[in-house]
Amino acid sequence: MSFHSDLIILGGGCAGLSLGMNLSKFGEHTPKTTILEGRTHYTNDRTWCFWGGFGSDSEEFVTHRWESFSITTSKARVTRHCKETPYLMVSSQDFYQTAQRLISESPRIDLKRGNLITGEIFKRKGLWHVSTPLGEYSAPWIVDTRPGSSPLVHSSPASNPMLWQSFLGEEITTEGDLFDPGCVELMDFSGSLPETILFLYVLPFSKREALVEATVFGPRPLSAEELAEPLKSLTKNRLQGLHALSGRSEHGILPMGTMRNTGQMKQPAEDLGNDPSYVHAGLMAGGARPSSGYAFQRIWKWSQACAMALATGKPPRPHPHDHPLTRAMDALFLRVLSSNQELAPDLFLSLFAKVKPARVARFMNDQGTLSDCAAIMASLPPTPFLLELATAAGLPLGKRKSHVP
Repeated sequence: MSFHSDLIILGGGCAGLSLGMNLSKFGEHTPKTTILEGRTHYTNDRTWCFWGGFGSDSEEFVTHRWESFSITTSKARVTRHCKETPYLMVSSQDFYQTAQRLISESPRIDLKRGNLITGEIFKRKGLWHVSTPLGEYSAPWIVDTRPGSSPLVHSSPASNPMLWQSFLGEEITTEGDLFDPGCVELMDFSGSLPETILFLYVLPFSKREALVEATVFGPRPLSAEELAEPLKSLTKNRLQGLHALSGRSEHGILPMGTMRNTGQMKQPAEDLGNDPSYVHAGLMAGGARPSSGYAFQRIWKWSQACAMALATGKPPRPHPHDHPLTRAMDALFLRVLSSNQELAPDLFLSLFAKVKPARVARFMNDQGTLSDCAAIMASLPPTPFLLELATAAGLPLGKRKSHVP
């Protein structure tokens, strides 16, 4: 069977469903849309967090909020209050349920679950063609949000991310009070893993319930199996002798580096190059902030802009380029982390201890001002950054030795 629509969204995850929800708001102006998702049903497989307080309507999905956070290293623990820009959490289970409900209410959008793509996607006579076991779908526009289809996955080694963020998390319930339900443990550098940056991330839901995650910044993505032992070790240390029951778990990888929409789709009928009617979007295509991996807010903002373009008859939009200053700061910070993993605890401690939380939140939310950027740069020790700049410029420095003054 053949099915035709105005738009095909490949992948019904965070990016695909966000775009579907925002398209549904345009009523009769919503382009006829088909969302193709391989899963037959949704599970609570992700937790997304971001800094709030900026008036985004994405905050309607929030299930937990915290007004303080902590950073812990072997040298010190810093706790900062962030009532003005609280740390917010979105449960994927609630997000998926809301998205499916809103999309089902639009007669112009059809979410097709359990629909795996088979064969090659190609363009012929102005229409993209996508084959699935249930039939062939065609449309003049495609937004591809599948992580495995991104140019990032198929890029050359020279264009790979500087670092990958990998995490394995588990919800636990302890036998006694342990957590401060009002304070996120943002980074606890109490463990180590060779040639990586390892820390524990804790989202407390009550004094006895929390999501604990082993997070690694490293040169390659790590599997759940590779992260199992670090998570076990970090959790054991955090439990301080208390017994805990384990609940659901989640695993993910995030690129830490700026990637652009540069992938080439195979087009046997026509050689169209980088066709603007086929857009990659989502986590692996610019949806994640390079220096932090935060993605939910960026994806939501992109989905609003992309939906507006499509509803007014324009081609789909890819994720926008970051501001040049932000891009430069992120790239330099990632190069320093990549070359000096041992400095990471002190760098993050210095950043969060010296800079007002609202400034950090604005910067993380792509709303940083020049003074915010200046404050962040001033909070960090200059030596490793100057050395990295000199190395990038090809200056002969001899053998490098990393240190924080």
